[in-house]
Amino acid sequence: MSRRRHAQIHLPSLSAHHALVVGGVLERAIVAIERAHGGEMRALRDMHRIEARARRRGLTTYLDADF
Repeated sequence: MSRRRHAQIHLPSLSAHHALVVGGVLERAIVAIERAHGGEMRALRDMHRIEARARRRGLTTYLDADF
């Protein structure tokens, strides 16, 4: 079985204080992204889930097609 690739961020060693600051910044960024694009992100995630399920069953999907 192949390992699933995932994003990584390599940071230098941080003090506890700096780690808290970085964590806070990332949490605020996540909230801002969700506020700005949450609905579209959920729709895209749902579409990808449907396409993956169809591929596993050997089906073809036309979710983005303009007929």
